[in-house]
Amino acid sequence: MTAAVDHDDFDQDGYDGVVPRFVHNGDNPGQDDMPAAPTRDQAAAARLAWEVAVDQLVRPGLYVIHRQDDVHEVAEVLPLLDQVHEAVTPEGRRTGAAGKLGSRPPASLGALGLLAEIRTEVRKTCRAHGHDARTLREQVQQWGAHAEDWQHSAPDYVLWAADRANEWVRAARLMLDPEPRFPLRGRACPACGTATVQVWSDDESDWMRRPALSIDPDRVEAVCAHCRHSWGLDVWAQLNEVLDQQLAHETLA
Repeated sequence: MTAAVDHDDFDQDGYDGVVPRFVHNGDNPGQDDMPAAPTRDQAAAARLAWEVAVDQLVRPGLYVIHRQDDVHEVAEVLPLLDQVHEAVTPEGRRTGAAGKLGSRPPASLGALGLLAEIRTEVRKTCRAHGHDARTLREQVQQWGAHAEDWQHSAPDYVLWAADRANEWVRAARLMLDPEPRFPLRGRACPACGTATVQVWSDDESDWMRRPALSIDPDRVEAVCAHCRHSWGLDVWAQLNEVLDQQLAHETLA
């Protein structure tokens, strides 16, 4: 069972439009029984979760700044979608004493993929509703505006949309403020042999050399930034011990 967009001839408002719902995709022919429809409470909770996630994507946020003199200031930050869009279109920065125009890395593929996924889903679902939104932020806002009606006419889609919108929020926040990684200095990747990689630093406005290997606390793995190979920490501990033994033998030789 997967999310798909089906349509009824007329929705509850009396006009021809797409009413999204789940349809059988044929991937599991042995599962002929349709899942039970969401309860009213489940649909209501999903609608609320969907609307909250959409608000985080399209509305400016507030950030409280705590100063040393115990003065608190509230600053407004861009909506998540606008922040992700800025990550897609980096501008040149001046770097170095000579003030030459430095070259930043190309547009983030992760940001591009996230924006493309959001745009595709929203347009597919709302293409028959005559929306006049131009920007992606306006399109997502109008997509979320269907939550109240679809809570009753398409509750299964509302549950799916709530999960999807919250995944977009999590992906955007992780992209803009990634979990810190702990570098493994002095180690070369056992798979590709790379010890260091060039990484763009926004603080320095330049490319910096960093260890290729690091511990990703979110995935609980050792990861190589060059070849993308990864190892579970239990496997990495055993592998690290073998590498230490090899290094000791090479030093003695």
